[in-house]
Amino acid sequence: MRRGAAWALGGLAGVALLAGGGVVALVAAVDAGSLTPRITSAIEAATGRAVSLGAVALRPGLVPRIEARDATLANLPGGTRPEMARIRRLEVQVALLPLLRGAVDIRAIAIEGADILLERTPEGPNWVLRPAPRPEAAPAAPGPGPAPAAARRSLAIAGLTITDSQVVLPDPRLGTLGVVRARLTGVVGGGPAALEGEVVLHGVPAQLTAEAGAVPVTPETPWRAALAVGPNRIAAEARPGEAVAVSATVPDPAALRPLAQAAAPGVALPASLPALEAAARVGPGLALSDLAVTIGPLALDAAMPGLVLTRLVARAPAADAAVEITAEATRAGVALRGTARVEPLAALLPWHPVEPAQVTIEAEAAGATLRAEGTLAEPRSLAGAAFDLRIAIPSLAALEPLLPAPPAPLTDVTVVARVEVAPDTLRIPSFRIDSPALQAEGDVVVTPGRPLGINGRVAAVRIDADTLAARVAATPAPAPSGAAPAPPGPRPAPAAQGLLIPDLPLPFAVARAYRGQVAFTADHLLLGGTDWRQVRGTLAIQDGTARLRPFAAVTPGGPVQGEATLDGASDPPRLALALRSTGRGIDLAALRRARGEATGIEGRAEVELDVHGRGATTRAVAGTLSGELGIAIVEGRIAHAGMLRLGPDLLGLLLPGAPREGIELRCLALRMSAQDGMARSQALLAETSAGRIEGVVAVNLRTEALAARLLPDVTLLGIRVRAPVGIGGTLAAPRVGVEPGRALGQVIEDTVANRLWRDPTVEWLRGQLPGGSPAGDCAAQLRLARMGADGPVPPAERFVPGVPRELQGATQDVLRGLGGIGGALGGAVGGLLGGGRR
Repeated sequence: MRRGAAWALGGLAGVALLAGGGVVALVAAVDAGSLTPRITSAIEAATGRAVSLGAVALRPGLVPRIEARDATLANLPGGTRPEMARIRRLEVQVALLPLLRGAVDIRAIAIEGADILLERTPEGPNWVLRPAPRPEAAPAAPGPGPAPAAARRSLAIAGLTITDSQVVLPDPRLGTLGVVRARLTGVVGGGPAALEGEVVLHGVPAQLTAEAGAVPVTPETPWRAALAVGPNRIAAEARPGEAVAVSATVPDPAALRPLAQAAAPGVALPASLPALEAAARVGPGLALSDLAVTIGPLALDAAMPGLVLTRLVARAPAADAAVEITAEATRAGVALRGTARVEPLAALLPWHPVEPAQVTIEAEAAGATLRAEGTLAEPRSLAGAAFDLRIAIPSLAALEPLLPAPPAPLTDVTVVARVEVAPDTLRIPSFRIDSPALQAEGDVVVTPGRPLGINGRVAAVRIDADTLAARVAATPAPAPSGAAPAPPGPRPAPAAQGLLIPDLPLPFAVARAYRGQVAFTADHLLLGGTDWRQVRGTLAIQDGTARLRPFAAVTPGGPVQGEATLDGASDPPRLALALRSTGRGIDLAALRRARGEATGIEGRAEVELDVHGRGATTRAVAGTLSGELGIAIVEGRIAHAGMLRLGPDLLGLLLPGAPREGIELRCLALRMSAQDGMARSQALLAETSAGRIEGVVAVNLRTEALAARLLPDVTLLGIRVRAPVGIGGTLAAPRVGVEPGRALGQVIEDTVANRLWRDPTVEWLRGQLPGGSPAGDCAAQLRLARMGADGPVPPAERFVPGVPRELQGATQDVLRGLGGIGGALGGAVGGLLGGGRR
């Protein structure tokens, strides 16, 4: 027994020595590179790719570890580089006993510092690894050569760990995936495989998990994967015979901004991204079905400040079916709701061939409705899209928060238009607007941006400016509400008590919100209760300044022309207006008749206006007004209604004894000059058949305070009447008979009053200067009223000495008749005398 035990112990020791010697020999063989061909052959058999290993070392143990440096795995032919993978360090743990039997049982692979390239090549995706084809059995070569076929038949890899590596993803928009740590199990061996790890994509850290029924993954292999970035999660799952189900839940979209920017390069993302929920199924060829997308609140300040998309939902059953989109938005308390139908959905997907799509859009806001139908020729760029548009608007003012600038207060508006989309413009080759206050048609080209570009023409059949202005004056300023303040723009101030000048907002906001040039015409423009015809002009807007030049129209009294400038870029804004009559002037009687008013002054008036001021409303501009106004009338008449309009008190002071049927107006000259809201007359003369009136008028356009000193020169029944008349009060409530100096003090400051009161004309009116009026006669005063230009003057007046002015006409007629009789008698007497001489 002892001898048997000794033999057993000796055998075991021998086996141990042999095993130890074998391990030592194996380590020496590996370190010397003797087994490198066998290892590379095993990997090549498993992957079907050529493999190269640098320095290889073996660390003995029950599970030996083989470490390789600078390993490479070949790419498919046609790839962008020869190697699919470059590995700085590779460690393989191999089970010892299966290895002695010729089988390769890899318990773990650790990869450090890998650079892996995933790409699509002419032969397919390079990340699909297939075992090499099995060659026919052949006698084993002696020595450390390639492994026999039997060894290739048994390969298992339990797990793979990757650290400090990067993976170049196949889509350039995805970029490079940094792998902080990742572990794969069941990579080779036919069983379930799983992946979990920490990765970084475009600087965004994420958790990645995946499971597959087997590797390699085939269409019949079930798998699922998920990417989590904070609370955001994107998942996909595939089952045999079914399309891949994809879902996304993104409650914190800000964390995904770098990923979204990389996926859509060149696209300006909004300042804040919306919360998102999405689900779809993706079949072979990226066939999309069961699409459902919900987008939460999103600020759209880039499109319009204060505009917020509150909710958007898109659904489509399949790529060849229509996608239904519903959206809700709000701005300054105004809700906007709309639906869109695009058919088919595939036309919007970038991986589908380009095909036209049919589009129907319906929207509603503040009672207004919109419907558009058309075709998207190139849906992904919108170039070539064309729509037929119809809009119904009960009140355009209610839509102000949704428009670039405060609109005209139109009501019951219907718009019909054709809209065509070009790469950088929106062309409207035809449109028609119908409302009680406006009927127009035209064509324009709209260029998106801020300010909005508009170029084209507008031809109006009728514009009721009086109705529009009245609605502007009656519109109160709304209280602040909503997600953002209403667009900037002047608002009408409450009417001040006892003021005549209206306080209407001027459209400076339009000059800031738009740019471009529009030529316009109007057959009929209702303005000031009269019908202006043949209106035409060109409106050019650039850099916040709108210029209307030239402007021409035919008023009921005659033609006028001029130009206007709205400078919304300056602070405060500025208005400049020039207007002048043309031809023979304005027929005042025809103008009054067109307004349905009794005729006051008959005759043609030459009118010239050139003023400018600062402010956002008409009253503010008037308070800073500077410029000139001139009115010249020759050979007119003051009708009885015009005399009554002066009032009985003033009429009795200026024209005592004037006949009730009216008086002839030999000339009327008026020139008003204004500077910073202080206006005074430079010329004021009226010569009538009842006498002459001249004087000085001053008006404070800020307060509408009035001061005037008039001097009538009337001969009444042979008695010359020259009594100065003072007028004070305001434009709305003048007071007759006040002391002119005190009235003037109410109008302007003392220094200006003193300067004005020392005017030669005023001194003469006060009786301080002898002789004739310094203002001059009709010819001189008319020249002043015409801004220095020459024009018609009344014929020289002839007087019969000693005869009252009101009897001059009859007396001259009698004298002309007597002269004719005298001439006839003289001729007869001469004939008689001549006959006597013969």
